[in-house]
Amino acid sequence: MNNLKTEKEGIQVLKQLIPNFIVPTKEERIYIYKKLGIDYVKYSRSVDGVILNVNSISDVNSKNDIDLIEIKTTKAKNIKKLPYGAFFGITENEENLFKSMNNYKLCIVHTLTKDFVLLSFNEYESLIQNKRIQFQVNFRSK
Repeated sequence: MNNLKTEKEGIQVLKQLIPNFIVPTKEERIYIYKKLGIDYVKYSRSVDGVILNVNSISDVNSKNDIDLIEIKTTKAKNIKKLPYGAFFGITENEENLFKSMNNYKLCIVHTLTKDFVLLSFNEYESLIQNKRIQFQVNFRSK
């Protein structure tokens, strides 16, 4: 729940700082994924927002028309310059899409300083100090 709250704060920061940043509706997301040849069922939760390089979502015809944005937020007071020192989780799906799409950007947002940085996959990889796998477990209902 805390992550959802800070992600919403991150979205607000980006909306203030990037005029063409939007959070697409489900229908808009399906349209974008279809245009870009992305499996919606597999990657529906791997993109938090988009930066349009065209006037509207209906004008998106290729990956050059749009940047796909995955948002990771922080409130850490010890971070002086993004992305250095950031700590976050990333799913395998997010990382696979990130690796395969050169218009997919990881966006680290500092919600206290109202600052952000957009990273390409190569920049992301070059910054990794350590990385570990963590399992997410959901128990079945009774």
